[in-house]
Amino acid sequence: MRRAGYSLVVLGAIGWTAVTASAATLDKAAANFLGDIADIVAAADRVESVQLEAKTDMVEPSVQGYAVREKGPDLTVGQVETLRTLIFSEASYIFDKSKRCPFLADAGFVFHAGPREASVVLSQSCKLWGFARPGERPKIEDYDPAESEIKALLAELFEKP
Repeated sequence: MRRAGYSLVVLGAIGWTAVTASAATLDKAAANFLGDIADIVAAADRVESVQLEAKTDMVEPSVQGYAVREKGPDLTVGQVETLRTLIFSEASYIFDKSKRCPFLADAGFVFHAGPREASVVLSQSCKLWGFARPGERPKIEDYDPAESEIKALLAELFEKP
């Protein structure tokens, strides 16, 4: 994978829809924050959406320890590209400030790249997102600058007509 200012070309499949070659730029600050999680996000062949309970319990299924309240649809090719672009962009984060509010996860995404998996859970009340691979502590950061795009994506996935 190339980092910092280079494009990532991703080939794969999402559900039954073939992904055509696409490019998402991984900014240096995002690459430093995400570490190896960026590789899984870039190579994902399927991305699940989930609504979560805001408390951690040892129930299954769970994502980063948060109980899955409802499984949403797998993301479409366009939705995956939107999410990748947000995750890979330094402009989506506020790295130099911290918030003092409880992280209450209520939604999330699970990226599958063959046998590898990574997830991002969202605390919409605090506008924080946490990134982790199974069994790891999440890396939590502020997503205030990307709030409107994330809200729009969640509305597409979970709001009933």
